[in-house]
Amino acid sequence: MAFVNIPNNPHWEYDNAPADPGPTSPQRALWQLSTNGIRTNSVTGHQVYVKVRKVGDGPNANRGELSKSFWDAQS
Repeated sequence: MAFVNIPNNPHWEYDNAPADPGPTSPQRALWQLSTNGIRTNSVTGHQVYVKVRKVGDGPNANRGELSKSFWDAQS
């Protein structure tokens, strides 16, 4: 697990290798659709960072998801 800064967003970072939640987890199907911490919606093509935290949060912090497509457009 390694947190990486989100481009164009100096206050947030994402986990580019989130751990497998396990075969019985309801989140596993979403995890399997992720590559390098980024999930692409198969219908819309919209991308999200799947495990984000604010810079300075503790090591186990997870504040959910953040739109990659939105932040890419901020450049």
